[in-house]
Amino acid sequence: MTTIIHANYFFIDGSALAAQIRQLWREDSSFTERRLCPRRLIAYFMRMLQELHLNSYKRATFYFPKGDEAAVEEYLVMPDHKNPGEIRDIHFKYCGQKLKRSAEFTEFVETQVPPKFRGRFSKSEKGIDIEICCDAFKLAAASRLERLFLFTNDDDFIPFCRTIKEYGANISIVHLLDTANRNLSLLQEADTYDVVARQHLQSLFIPEISVPPITEMLTPQKEPPVSALKPDAAPSDMNVEGPIVSPDPKEGLDEAEAEK
Repeated sequence: MTTIIHANYFFIDGSALAAQIRQLWREDSSFTERRLCPRRLIAYFMRMLQELHLNSYKRATFYFPKGDEAAVEEYLVMPDHKNPGEIRDIHFKYCGQKLKRSAEFTEFVETQVPPKFRGRFSKSEKGIDIEICCDAFKLAAASRLERLFLFTNDDDFIPFCRTIKEYGANISIVHLLDTANRNLSLLQEADTYDVVARQHLQSLFIPEISVPPITEMLTPQKEPPVSALKPDAAPSDMNVEGPIVSPDPKEGLDEAEAEK
């Protein structure tokens, strides 16, 4: 039986991914200083969105600016390429350019600027969006793109989404979180929009947090024995002083009944 590999691709804007990881760090302390596993992220979308990709994809590419390799490891668990089995159709592409003092600028925008105004600020890198567009158009022009899963929140991709659909491909926007500042104009141009379900986020980050097995959480507690439910008797009820005297069966009867 021949396995059909559909021309589905994942293109991940690394800056958008890092921004949502930082947001998760701020919102939930259980994620602080934990890193996302890229393979688990792609595996999650493959498992949950099967009706969109028919259970196959060609490659997942994560785009980051040149010179930002060390900073990337702050957010992601990078695979060790020399270990067999570490890589499964996942590629990390460093392109574009990181602007000076970009980390300081990013922190200012994310912590000081209200979400509704953040889209008006210039990005701290350049060239990555152009690289993503070029890679996608090369595939679409050669009829080698069926569906593109795009991780971004940048409205610069709105014309890109329209053009890709004109080539006959589908655009699916995917996010890590359902962010408050999601770009509605971009989502209106997409064929689908999906995020990681909140209850599955913990499993995508390393180190893992130990939680009770689901069977243990669903097992009802055993009821204590009946003896354990009885209250302790008062000492006066339990201690008997002097000889034990059997009660007189005639005690309590009137004199007429007692003479009978």
